[in-house]
Amino acid sequence: MKRSLFILMAALMLLPACTKEIRTENLSLDETIPFHEDSPASLDLLLDIDFPVSGFPKEALQDVRDAILANTLGESYLDFEGSLKEMGEAWRDAFVADYRVTNESMLTELEMTEEDAPFLNWGCDKKGAFGTTYDHYVNYIIDLYDYQGGAHGMYGTFPLVFDKKDGRVVSWQEFAPGISEEKMTELLTAHRLDDLKDTFGEDIPDEENIFFNQTIEPGSNFTVTEEGLDFYYQPYDIAPYVFGIITIPVPWAELK
Repeated sequence: MKRSLFILMAALMLLPACTKEIRTENLSLDETIPFHEDSPASLDLLLDIDFPVSGFPKEALQDVRDAILANTLGESYLDFEGSLKEMGEAWRDAFVADYRVTNESMLTELEMTEEDAPFLNWGCDKKGAFGTTYDHYVNYIIDLYDYQGGAHGMYGTFPLVFDKKDGRVVSWQEFAPGISEEKMTELLTAHRLDDLKDTFGEDIPDEENIFFNQTIEPGSNFTVTEEGLDFYYQPYDIAPYVFGIITIPVPWAELK
């Protein structure tokens, strides 16, 4: 009985380390700012970014927050002194100033009026949230969208994988230490159509000419799952814009 009680107590002591939840605070902003007063043109801004307040070792928490900040608002905000709300407002004010100065200059340069200018409507979304976990690793998913009056906006998904034990952002080599860059390139190339088959079915139109290159090299954007590693490629990274974000899975069985 005493031995069973000891084992139970030991298991309970280890439980928090394995299941510790990540609590967050949110940087949020959702505003539409006119080009100028009474202008039909506007700038749409959205921030929805989660920052951890617990769930990592205390000494690593700031490193995790800094990594998220650098990959969303940018490294220039790492030294910002103030609340998340004040940071969001500072980012908004800088973006609005650039929006107005850039477009006023364009109107002057092109000798156009607002009514004739199709490029005055801009938009920018930045989202970040913790996702699924695998062992002591957690995925953090960043979705970005930027439109500055062109034919279409640019968007992408840029995951980070954190080690919950020490707050490090880890690379894919952490999960496949015996796999070389060359071997990972082979695996990614072999699986390059997997995601597209889910979209188009087995009959992918013009599949031989989808990709810019015959081989797909590993990038830094990936997530870790129960099935293996998923690598993310943004529009224009490896294929035309029309194919969107392409995810290439590599199963665990092939990473050993």
